[in-house]
Amino acid sequence: MNGFTLVFGLLAGLYGWGWWRLKTRGRAWPRWRLVLFCGSALAIGIVLSPPLMHWAHGDFRGHMVVHLVAGMIAPLGLVMAAPVTLALKNVPARWGRRWVGFVSSLPMRILSHPITAAVLNVGGLMALYLTDLYAVMLHSPGFALWLHWHFIIAGCLFSWAIAGPDPAPQRPALEWRFAVLVVSMAAHAMLSKWMFQFHFPASVPLEQVRQGAELMFYAGELPEALLVYVLARQWLRSRYRETPASITS
Repeated sequence: MNGFTLVFGLLAGLYGWGWWRLKTRGRAWPRWRLVLFCGSALAIGIVLSPPLMHWAHGDFRGHMVVHLVAGMIAPLGLVMAAPVTLALKNVPARWGRRWVGFVSSLPMRILSHPITAAVLNVGGLMALYLTDLYAVMLHSPGFALWLHWHFIIAGCLFSWAIAGPDPAPQRPALEWRFAVLVVSMAAHAMLSKWMFQFHFPASVPLEQVRQGAELMFYAGELPEALLVYVLARQWLRSRYRETPASITS
């Protein structure tokens, strides 16, 4: 068992305990959120387990599978399970006020802004693949560990900043978030095309780079499409609240 398995196993256990505690108190919490969170935590634990990490270390295609699951797909599932909302339902009200004060602070407002989150998310990928950092990562276990945590946290932060269901005071308007998402999707697609066309990272065999870039381009569309879907639902709900009479008439 490595650190990732331990941490995300613990988080899944805490989420399950929170769900069970609400249920015993007669307060409903969607079962699908429980399944989503635990499944996403399990996915991170699997792809960052020693066998798959060994494969990813020696094969760029394996690395890309790990990135897509741990940095894009699983973080989206973790965020959409609304873990903070579940936690707040299980703690005293003062903790809720502290959470609101925390996310409303200037540093957190900057860090959780969709533009900042997009730069940390996609910008981190560009820095890794378009420079020599990927080769450095292969020879530095400490740096590799830091990068894995960075991409998990950046993926969660981006999903939350764009369309997360957990409370986020002073979140920009839907139109702004949708614009940032579109630009981020374009940047992600452009990066994969650059990698395929110009052989980045240069330290990796060309065939592995091209197959990894194709994985990044096509499989990366899934979590991005889901974010578009969630934003579209949020926009439709906001329109319904604003004009209920015209819709029901």
